[in-house]
Amino acid sequence: MHLCRWYYMPNEMPVKPKDRDMKIRPAVLSDSLLLSSLCTDVQRLHAEHHPEIFKMPQSDDFAVAFFGEMIADPTTRIFIAEEGDDAIGYIFCKSFERPEGPFTYTNRFIQIEHISVRPEAQRHSVGTALMNRVEELAREIGVTKIQLDSWGFNINAHIFFERLGFEKFDFRFWRKP
Repeated sequence: MHLCRWYYMPNEMPVKPKDRDMKIRPAVLSDSLLLSSLCTDVQRLHAEHHPEIFKMPQSDDFAVAFFGEMIADPTTRIFIAEEGDDAIGYIFCKSFERPEGPFTYTNRFIQIEHISVRPEAQRHSVGTALMNRVEELAREIGVTKIQLDSWGFNINAHIFFERLGFEKFDFRFWRKP
């Protein structure tokens, strides 16, 4: 198994999502339970493929405290996609600045930590709209690189990321002794 790292250099022409009656809004503290519920689909997928690493969610409120902490973190942004009264996806990202050192230059980027779209809303441009919102955020704060990690089993996500212009830039491998 390996983990792929991807990066994207935002340009002036983001991929335009198909027209939908959808809005993207920032998450607020009262959204912690909603985010925990939205997270169950992607958490379940990861737990099915790597049960030795990822916990299977036992209820919709399994990550409420985590999302409460993340919403309060000033380096974190979470956006929720809604269609009418229904939340159909979210994206969670953090801003990082790694100082220059003897081996690397200063590196300032946004790391997408999670993206999850309800299965019934996938392939309807929800993920694209969420990713475009992060690209807008990058321009707002003057960051020129967006990166994310994706597990090797998640081929559909890899296709989606590449379609949006992300390129693989790092591979991590493991083995058990």
